[in-house]
Amino acid sequence: MKKYVFSILLFITATVLPSAAQTAADVTKNINKVKRDTMYIYAESTTNELNEAYSNARALLEMQVGDWVRNQNPTENIEVCIVKAKDHLMQLDTRRGELYRAFVYVKKSDIMPVSDKSEVTVFEVAPAKQPDAVEPAPAIIVTEKAPAKEETLSLELTSEEKQMRLVRSFYDVEPYIKGLKSKGKLANYGKYATFPENGDCHLFVYDKQGNISALLRKTGEKQYNLNTLKEDNVRNYKNCGAIWFQLK
Repeated sequence: MKKYVFSILLFITATVLPSAAQTAADVTKNINKVKRDTMYIYAESTTNELNEAYSNARALLEMQVGDWVRNQNPTENIEVCIVKAKDHLMQLDTRRGELYRAFVYVKKSDIMPVSDKSEVTVFEVAPAKQPDAVEPAPAIIVTEKAPAKEETLSLELTSEEKQMRLVRSFYDVEPYIKGLKSKGKLANYGKYATFPENGDCHLFVYDKQGNISALLRKTGEKQYNLNTLKEDNVRNYKNCGAIWFQLK
């Protein structure tokens, strides 16, 4: 029995130590290899908290997987492919100064067969750690929907909020967020699990089919629906997920 237990411990040690021994430079080198390798889909996020960085990166990866699947085969079930991506998710993390950088990626062939074989170029990448647990797909809000107020508010929309209203699908959220970031307008963003209860922000609320159910502006303790111009709340949307973001 002792010999058996020792063999198990030896196997575990041999499996874990190579990954644990990677330096920050090694991790960065592997991240760059993955980025150059077209056989992977990847996403990353840098924030003050490692868990938040991973949550944001996974949310972005889901959107990228959806876009890739839709371009490869529009008839493929995108939700099933996203679940497959989560089952085969790999991740790396390092530091950028005082911030945490989370990097997540998945092989395209683990999601669905690659129709265009010429798009795959293989690089040797050191083993990455698997997530401790597979994160359930996007945060689900389960409270019952409360009746919305009937009166229309006198809300004045900014030019940026008018652009937000053009986002109609979950899969259009990522390009919009990336656009904000490239223009230097994005302060922070994340999934509903990291929703800033005490800060102002905007939210895209989406249903299981990926349709945008509501665009909300959170100001103080109140939330307003920028499509209906009525007071609203993210908790009014049963079985929906949400992506929040803050503008500079």
